[in-house]
Amino acid sequence: MFLSTNKLKTLRQEKGWSQEVLAKASGLSVRTIQRIEADGKASAESTLAIASVFNLSPQALKATSDEIEVNWTRKMIMKNIVALLVISGAIAMLIILGASAKLYIDVASGLFLILFLYAATIVTFGTHGMFKSLAGLKYLFTEEMVGGSQAQYLEQLYSSQVKFLYGGAFIGLIIGTIAILGNVDTYENFVFQRASAVNLIVLFYAAVLSEGVFRPLSIKLRTCDIKG
Repeated sequence: MFLSTNKLKTLRQEKGWSQEVLAKASGLSVRTIQRIEADGKASAESTLAIASVFNLSPQALKATSDEIEVNWTRKMIMKNIVALLVISGAIAMLIILGASAKLYIDVASGLFLILFLYAATIVTFGTHGMFKSLAGLKYLFTEEMVGGSQAQYLEQLYSSQVKFLYGGAFIGLIIGTIAILGNVDTYENFVFQRASAVNLIVLFYAAVLSEGVFRPLSIKLRTCDIKG
């Protein structure tokens, strides 16, 4: 069961209690109180003990529908970091096998895509949505979540950002193609092929960010409340 860490801390502080006092009043250990206030995960017995101290029902301590409650553990964080490193390593290996890594580096394309992404986010969700998007990246590193309306909001935001990335890449491709074809008479065959390859980099960046970060996040947030 997930309890609202904010609600529990507020109730304790309103009484002027330390974690030690709450532990003594509830009959739980100080370590248990610290753990519950840190990650919100509590057994039914611990929930009942704490609720009785505050003369509340156990349901009143549960995370409300608009909060995202997360069980952060070192093991879970490390597992997700390793998974991201594996994905990054696989992409890097393909890049090395395919051609020189320098061909995949284009600062202008990357900067355009990031600016387009967050400009579109601000237009659609406001500056609040942009900051929520950045702060929500931390959920890549956990699995045990209880979502509610905040999770639904972030899921919609990240799903939209996938579209923004591909939309920005499409615009970049069109502009690049017009520029290449508009100067085709000045290119030698090799230069034309090189320019065409560079033109695809913006799509490559969009795919990496969308499929490696934003789509996994949106799926995780969409399914967090239905995991068994």
